[in-house]
Order: sequence, then structure tokens, then C-alpha cells
Amino acid sequence: MKPRLCLLGAGGLGREVQAMLEAHYDIAGYLDTREDMQERLVGAVPVLGTPQMRPEDETLLFLCSVGDPALKASMVAGVKTHGGRFARVMLGTLGARSHFGLSCALAGVRISPDCRVGDYVHLATGVIVGHDTCVEDFVHVGDGAFIAGGCVIHAGALIQPRACIARGLTIGAGAEVGLGAVVLRDVPPGAVVLGNPARRIN
Repeated sequence: MKPRLCLLGAGGLGREVQAMLEAHYDIAGYLDTREDMQERLVGAVPVLGTPQMRPEDETLLFLCSVGDPALKASMVAGVKTHGGRFARVMLGTLGARSHFGLSCALAGVRISPDCRVGDYVHLATGVIVGHDTCVEDFVHVGDGAFIAGGCVIHAGALIQPRACIARGLTIGAGAEVGLGAVVLRDVPPGAVVLGNPARRIN
């Protein structure tokens, strides 16, 4: 019998996650903060309510499926108010001595040895995380991004698809690394960087 899973966020990312996980989990439905999404069908499964609502099935495990780190944190807090339990989903490969929290790594993800990935992190298809890297809570890393060894990605950072982060760098809390950016120096907290080489735009 497959574990039952409820996804947090019924948008495009949620549908992508649903499609990737249906072979491994029974997707019971979604929770979503938007009023106009309530009681709708998304990918043939229902929106069951908001994150603050206690589901009838107490065996459900929850998984974040929103990219925005601040929204993700808010939704997690809502689920925690009724004692909801979160899933650990690893469809990629996890290196020796690496820790992987209550997070989601989709197909093709490769986490090298001696890494630490915190809770409520989303690693999209094809992400590579180099050795000795720390990815803190509520980080989102888009498809095909590359994080070299010895990096620290602080809480709530957003790494867009195909971004490359050079060895030993720090990405500050709440920072955003843009689509395809090549990061060659540390990124301060809250900064938005784009380009090759990446430059701050805010």
C-alpha cells in the first residue's frame, strides 16, 4: 500500500510534483491558501482546504509543493497548528554521510557525500549538490541547477533553474539567484543576482 500524501500548493509546481510522485505515493489532494482554489480538482485530485484546516485522514503526510520560500514557510506553519506530519521524499541519489531532512528531491537529483539538506527544501529535477554543502530550511532549487562543493545556501533562498554556484560560496538568507546565473562570489542576504557572471540588481 502506497503512503498517502497531501501536497501544499496547487499551482504549476504542485502539478509537476504530483506527476513525478504518483508512481510512489497515493496523492490524496492539495492544501492551498487561495480562496478560488477551494473544492476544485487539480490534476484529478481535490483541493481539500487551507493549510490551517485539520484533515479528516490523520494518516496523511504533507509535502511542500510551492516555490516561494516565504509562502512555503507560512503554509508549513499552518499545517503545524494541527500537528501535521511531513514527508521525506528522495527520488534521486544521496551520498554517503549526507543528511536529508523532511524535504523533496525529484528524479535525477544528485547529492554528494557529506552534505546537509534541511527541512522543507525542494530540489527539482536534475539538481546537483556538491560535497560538503549545507542547504538550510525552506530553500527552493530549480531544475538543473548546480551547486558546487563546500557551499552554504541559507534559509529561504531561491535558486532558479540552470543556475550555477561556484565552489565554497555562501548564498544569504532570502536571496534569489536568477535563471541561468553563474555565481562567482558570495550573495548577501535578500539580494537578487542575475547574469554571467552574476551581478546584484536590487
